[in-house]
Amino acid sequence: MTPQSLVERADVAPRTAEAETVLRIYRRRREQQAAFYVAEMQDLASLWTEEDEDDDKALHALAAAAGLRTKLGRGEVRLRDAHVAVTDLPACFARVGAGELPVDWFEWLLRSVLRLTFHQRRQVDERVAAWQLDAIDVERFYRELRLLIDWFGRAALQETPREQRAVHLTPSPDGDGTGCLTVVGPIPELLALGRRLDSAARAVQDAQRQALETGAPIPFDLDGDVAREGRPMPLPALRYAVMTRSPLATGGIEVPEPAFRISVVVPVLTLLGRSHAPATLDGTIPIPARMARELAAKAPAFERVLADPARGGYAPAASRTYRVSRAMAENLRLIDPVCAVPGCDCNVMTVGESDHIEEFDLEHPARGGPTTIENLHRLCRRHHRMKTAGLLDPVRDETTGVTRWRIGELAVCDSRPDGDLVTRELGQQLRRAWEQYEADLEFEAILHSGALDESPQERLDAIEEQRWGEHLLEYWSRPDAGDADDPGPPGLDPRDGCGPPPF
Repeated sequence: MTPQSLVERADVAPRTAEAETVLRIYRRRREQQAAFYVAEMQDLASLWTEEDEDDDKALHALAAAAGLRTKLGRGEVRLRDAHVAVTDLPACFARVGAGELPVDWFEWLLRSVLRLTFHQRRQVDERVAAWQLDAIDVERFYRELRLLIDWFGRAALQETPREQRAVHLTPSPDGDGTGCLTVVGPIPELLALGRRLDSAARAVQDAQRQALETGAPIPFDLDGDVAREGRPMPLPALRYAVMTRSPLATGGIEVPEPAFRISVVVPVLTLLGRSHAPATLDGTIPIPARMARELAAKAPAFERVLADPARGGYAPAASRTYRVSRAMAENLRLIDPVCAVPGCDCNVMTVGESDHIEEFDLEHPARGGPTTIENLHRLCRRHHRMKTAGLLDPVRDETTGVTRWRIGELAVCDSRPDGDLVTRELGQQLRRAWEQYEADLEFEAILHSGALDESPQERLDAIEEQRWGEHLLEYWSRPDAGDADDPGPPGLDPRDGCGPPPF
């Protein structure tokens, strides 16, 4: 890899502006980016040791996420990668620092060896570091690396189907009110599940068809569509209905009722049809305005939630006891739908715990923190336990609402209170709508009072202006107009009550 060969690979003419640009990009990534990447990975690797307990590793991950300004999960991944790079791939890591192994190639190498043992990683490290990296292109590197990893056996790289059993819920990135439920597992089990679901859907479809013929109650009639349209539901819709409406078998284990409702927060202007601002489902998932209005139309009751129009912060509800009331718990779920620890992305709308920022003193309540929204937040179970153990120490500023988190002895970072972003955007619109409403009421009151009615003199003046206007149009449209003095319009008929007096 020489400057000349690089320009030839880029397919640009030598000694041109394009060639100089390609060379600048190459030198920048070879020197500056490589040095920055190596320094950052070395710093991150210093936060990780094999002897660390789970809580210590969690603290280090929080500190790393705070420094990287990323989510906790990404911080954990970067810590792991840094440890593997420095400890298990030292030779290749040194070639990154020398600018000989591109950072992107090394990142691919890291992801490729994660399922290998320490001894296997060292073998891969020795072989890749010995390659003539300046003499191969990116496709050759990826191809050779795949062959090398396959050498150790595909079983070391991929989880077995049993290990991959899982169910994942993914909201649509388009915010269109849909989501995707993904079931991963051994294909024989999923194939059997699909066939059972299909058989159930076909049986229900036959029952719907028979109910339509006999007039019996229609099973699985979502929203009354079958009765309204006079035909059974299609099989895809029936598979969905059977899967979502059938009871879940838990082997005799009693499943408790949900501790919270599914919350849909709808801006008032969206509810009134004056705006198309989206609503939020469980505090984090946007749903379209039309879907929100349909849900609200079917709800037996609403719960009003007030928000500050300038900041968007939710108006709190208070309590004087240690136990958080149901209303406060619902309020907290709106304020903290995600764990309040900076960087943690665990949704705590349902699986989470309310926590006192300043600890509540059970023996002397007056000495401890009160049970108020200002002194409460929601945490995931893991971070709640760490906060109780003193590994995390939050302090909230009563004036600004900002919470300062001390993460062990590693880092300090601030988090601002959550709020409804839509409120701030729609505050002016709501104020203008209210001012227009008040102006309309005032105008209607003036109309009803008769203050705008014409007086007799105003009515006479209007009639006189109309007479002269009609006369002028008629007079000046005649061919002989202007030959004689204008005599003016004819006199008013006394019978209309507006003519001159009879004398």
